[in-house]
Amino acid sequence: PLDQSLASVSVITREDIEISVAEDLFELLRLQPGVDIVRAGGPGTQTSIFLRGSNSNHVLVLIDGVRVSSTNTGAYAWEQLPLNQIERVEIVRGPRGSLYGSDSIGGVIHVFTRSSPEPYARITGGSFGTAEAEGGLGYESEHTRLSVNAGYRKVAGFSAQNPNGFSFHPDDDGFDAVNLGVKGATDAKLGRWEYSLLAIDSESEFDQGRSDARQLVASAGFSGHLTPAWEYQLQGGYVRDQLFTDFGFFTADDDSRRYQLSWQNQVATSLQGQVGFGLDYYRENGESADAWEQDRDNVGLFAIYDHRFERMHLQAGGRLDDNSRFGSEFTGQLAAGYDLAEAWRLTASYGSAFRGPNLSEQFSPGFGGLFAGNPELEPESSTSGELGLRWQHPGYGRFTTTLYRTDVDDLIAFNGEFFQAINIDRARLEGVELEYTLERAGWLFEANATLQDTQDRDTGDDLLRRPEEKAAIRLDRQFGDAAWLGFEWFYSGERSDFGGVTLDSYQLLNLRAGWAFLPAWRLELRGENLADEYYEPAYGFDAAGRSWFLSLAWIP
Repeated sequence: PLDQSLASVSVITREDIEISVAEDLFELLRLQPGVDIVRAGGPGTQTSIFLRGSNSNHVLVLIDGVRVSSTNTGAYAWEQLPLNQIERVEIVRGPRGSLYGSDSIGGVIHVFTRSSPEPYARITGGSFGTAEAEGGLGYESEHTRLSVNAGYRKVAGFSAQNPNGFSFHPDDDGFDAVNLGVKGATDAKLGRWEYSLLAIDSESEFDQGRSDARQLVASAGFSGHLTPAWEYQLQGGYVRDQLFTDFGFFTADDDSRRYQLSWQNQVATSLQGQVGFGLDYYRENGESADAWEQDRDNVGLFAIYDHRFERMHLQAGGRLDDNSRFGSEFTGQLAAGYDLAEAWRLTASYGSAFRGPNLSEQFSPGFGGLFAGNPELEPESSTSGELGLRWQHPGYGRFTTTLYRTDVDDLIAFNGEFFQAINIDRARLEGVELEYTLERAGWLFEANATLQDTQDRDTGDDLLRRPEEKAAIRLDRQFGDAAWLGFEWFYSGERSDFGGVTLDSYQLLNLRAGWAFLPAWRLELRGENLADEYYEPAYGFDAAGRSWFLSLAWIP
């Protein structure tokens, strides 16, 4: 349960997605505490997520339990993920290397694909030449559940760059994408089979170029009990990420694959105790046109112990990873929670994490010998401490404040001879996150603020594109089952960018509304950036001005 978690967690539910009437997951993620997002233009353009000030490749991204980051870049292409395929998103801030291994220095974002067998259909039109269609259907019986969802989206867009951009061209940069998702489960004699598939095919334009991307994520698993107290899960996963980019004066053709197997166990040791342990394996393959092709294997063994006393909750875990290219890494974590009083709870944790170099950082030949990879790279490593205080009252809502500090060492930078990749940089990430939620009589109020200091420990400079402060407010009113009305306010402070540039702060005001004018039919409206504020998400790049989107949905 969320109120018993020793981690700092946020959950975006399917209901949140429906009420938001958002076009992109981007719009929901940036409202979350500790999450900074940079999108270099309109829909379909490169999108980076910085979790608690860490780098964009310091976030472990899972889709239905499958690692989906590119083996070539180490980051996930968030701009390709369609919102119509998402059931919920779980955001865990802080290191989780003791459970998941590589990449979770900043935290974990786990996306669960849509699983409802109920039929639905929706069409949308709006600003920037937006036209969308999505729908789903399914089947459900006593022992079987199946859903199929598909979507199409076309956006004429706007110019991704402004005259400050390095390749500015004043044309509209569009986005065209199609997606298909299948998810199902079947009860068996000794347990339950579950499977999912997500396929995405898209074309994105940017100034002076375009990208064609294809993603395929598949998983299949079986869960059951060896004894009444021993639960286990077996899962296999596969992800392929293909990206062809035409920059106008040269092209890039990348192919990334990962095969994954895992065995997880939870054993109840007493009424208040549990031991979890497991083993996972994945094989990665990366290829870049005719320049290079490499692969590697990783085996991880982990265990976690969780025990609840009358007022105390303790957790300890550790994990050992062995990688065929960069060797072994051990990560661990300790966490505790203490109920100070009926409404107050104090939590504390300390843990370590790491990020293994991606295949491009290890093996790319670079450009004429410049910016080449380095097979001798060591993993980036971190240690983090966190202290949280939580207050919860059935009539007055819930308030949480969290203090954290993360030190990252051996960061990979292209600072070696001929700018070769080497382990040289260090960073310190400190911050406080404040959250408040109140739900009463059809009203929902949520507010959060993040204050952070992200610093290069060698130069003393701020890390790029991460504001020192951000805040968000959400206010929604439900009018029975027939209608709803809501507002979003978002603020981002000043950010440093390349070339010594400081980007101005900005704030956005968004509107969302819905009306069920017939039992199975409803109209949905979303207005974004209602004040039409101009801002640069990154230096030289444009963001959307005032925009409107109208949807007609059939949900029997």
